[in-house]
Amino acid sequence: MPDTSLRDIVDFRVGLSEGWYPLPLSSTSSAEWSIELAAELVIDPEVRGRLAGELDFARTRLSSMNNPRLTAAIWVPYPETGRASAAVVFELTPVAALGSPEVFEEFLQSYTDREESGLNYYSVRTWRSTIAVGELVGSHNLIAHATDGPEGAVLEERAVVAVFPPGAAQAVQFIFSAESLGAFVNMPRETQEFVETLALTLGAAV
Repeated sequence: MPDTSLRDIVDFRVGLSEGWYPLPLSSTSSAEWSIELAAELVIDPEVRGRLAGELDFARTRLSSMNNPRLTAAIWVPYPETGRASAAVVFELTPVAALGSPEVFEEFLQSYTDREESGLNYYSVRTWRSTIAVGELVGSHNLIAHATDGPEGAVLEERAVVAVFPPGAAQAVQFIFSAESLGAFVNMPRETQEFVETLALTLGAAV
C-alpha cells in the first residue's frame, strides 16, 4: 500500500540564470519560437539562422518524447557562435519508482561500462549532497553514440540528478545533456548550481 504519510509536490520551479531559456514542448509550439529567440540573441543573419535551426532541432526532438510531465530549458551562453551548448529536462518522478537515495545511486552506478544499442557509457561518477529542498543524488556520464559518419561516434556529456525532498511522495529528476565536451567547465558542479535554484511546494498532509 502507498505511504499515505507522504505529501505530493503540487508546484516546483527553477530559477534560470543568464543564458538559460525555457524550451516549449507543447503540441502547439512551433518553429516560430526558435526564430524569435534567435532574433533576440543574434544580429548576423547567417549566425541567427544557424542558431534558430539548433533551437528548433532541440525543441522538435524533446517534443517528440510526448511526455506532458516534462519541463525543459536550453542553454545558449554564446549565441554569437550559432550554437546551443546544452539542454535540460526535468519532471516529478514517484519516489516509489526511484527507491531511496541509496538505491537510486546504485542504479546510476550500474551504467558504468554499459553497452546498449548504439550507446557506450564511460566514466560514470556519482555524487551526493544536501541542498535547501532535500537530498541530491547525481551522476556524471560520458556516452559515445555510434554514427554512420567517418568519426564513428559522437560523445555526449550527461548529468542525471534527482532531488528527494523530505516527506515528499515525488522526487524531482533532472537530465542535462551537452553534445560538446567543452560546454561545461565542471558539469557536476555547474548542474548542481542549477538544481540548487529549485523551489517547491508540498500539498497538505492527508
